[in-house]
Amino acid sequence: MRRVTEAGAPTVLASILSAKRRRLEAGEIGGARPAGPRPDGERFESALAGPGPRVIAEIKHRSPSAGTILEGAGSRVADVARAYRRGGASAISVVVEQDFFGGDPAWIPVAKGASGLPVLMKDFVVDERQLDQAAALGADAVLLVVAALGDEELRRLHAAASARGLAVLVEAHDAAEAERAAAAGARLVGVNARDLRTFRVDLDAMARLGRSLPSGAIRVAESGIRDARDVRRLCGEGYGAFLVGESLLRSGDPARALRRLVGLGSTEVKVCGLTRAEDVRSAVSLGVDWVGLNLSPLSPRRVSLEAAGALAEAAAGAGVVLVVAGNAPEEVARAVERVRPAAVQLHEPPSPAATAPGVPLWQAVRVGRDDLDAAALWPGERFVLDAARPGQAGGTGTTFDWSVAASRRWGRPVVLAGGLTPGNVAEAVRRVRPACVDVASGVESAPGVKDAARMEAFVAAVRGVPDPQTDEGGAG
Repeated sequence: MRRVTEAGAPTVLASILSAKRRRLEAGEIGGARPAGPRPDGERFESALAGPGPRVIAEIKHRSPSAGTILEGAGSRVADVARAYRRGGASAISVVVEQDFFGGDPAWIPVAKGASGLPVLMKDFVVDERQLDQAAALGADAVLLVVAALGDEELRRLHAAASARGLAVLVEAHDAAEAERAAAAGARLVGVNARDLRTFRVDLDAMARLGRSLPSGAIRVAESGIRDARDVRRLCGEGYGAFLVGESLLRSGDPARALRRLVGLGSTEVKVCGLTRAEDVRSAVSLGVDWVGLNLSPLSPRRVSLEAAGALAEAAAGAGVVLVVAGNAPEEVARAVERVRPAAVQLHEPPSPAATAPGVPLWQAVRVGRDDLDAAALWPGERFVLDAARPGQAGGTGTTFDWSVAASRRWGRPVVLAGGLTPGNVAEAVRRVRPACVDVASGVESAPGVKDAARMEAFVAAVRGVPDPQTDEGGAG
């Protein structure tokens, strides 16, 4: 029977384990039983068993090999978790090890609450008290590292975690460790491409090992996965799930990077003219990037300031854009103060009085009505290109000639609007390549009443158009 001790483990791992045992001996890791709902390990496993590549997206402050990865991690956990949800993550991994990775167990409930996804507590588990800690914090799964444990410890901790309702991702680095993981009863087997002795990454070794893993196990590829080519290659070797953190966190836009990683189109989606909280929640659950709340008296989808505030609260996980046209400056100022939007979208020619200091401006350009040469010089972080209809602020249900959008250099990101539907949006994305597509009437059953199935079809159509550099095909 194999027994692994700190003395026999690779140097970095040995130091991590020693630090972990010191914290346990000092009583810093409590043994409190969970006060909330039982961990949902079945949900975690099911999330990784679906079709196509499934991603466990990781939140990690730093590592011994890479240094600082996420600056100010403690204050950014919720935002990153929401971005992962938008990007299509199946689950979230939170690295909580404190001494070498700068983690914090308190990040687990924050990540879970912000994303609504199942969460893996990623730590170096050597004691059942850590399992109690994971359950008490709301984690749904834990990591067991084969190299850190003897055979009996591995079996005991695996059984103890399962008894608490926790799923168990068992991490191996070579064929011998994979056999030990299988012997311990692992249903989730992670293969780490990083050699714990050198911390170098070897994807070739990971690919070879993938072919030999038990057929009944969910195979998770860990470490060193950078792009869709890596994912496609490893899918071909039997891996169905991927644990990825550093490349997403360093990208600057984790949601976009995650979509690209699995071969999906990264064009953003904005659903505008929302009037009901249930529609907002449905849109967010589908991974839309933006929700638009219309305050314009010119719109049949206008909502009151009080309603806008409540809808914005339901939109946690997506950016809120306030749409204004014909509104008094003081009304816009009150709305910004109440809603705290990510942007204000002005659906009329620029007016300093209608903007809010410190809030990004999305400037609408009404194709067919505005002088496009003059409009190209207007201020704004983004241009929203929309079809014009007299007396109406967006949501016209009318398309315009997309070549107008595609043939010009606008000098800033373009949001394409006007008559988009689940049936035509893919072609619009291919022809214009906008940063974002904006839909209102195209997913409605009545003005302001969204249809969940149409929204789902719209998002799927957008995601189905790969970015130009990945047009050769998705990840699986």
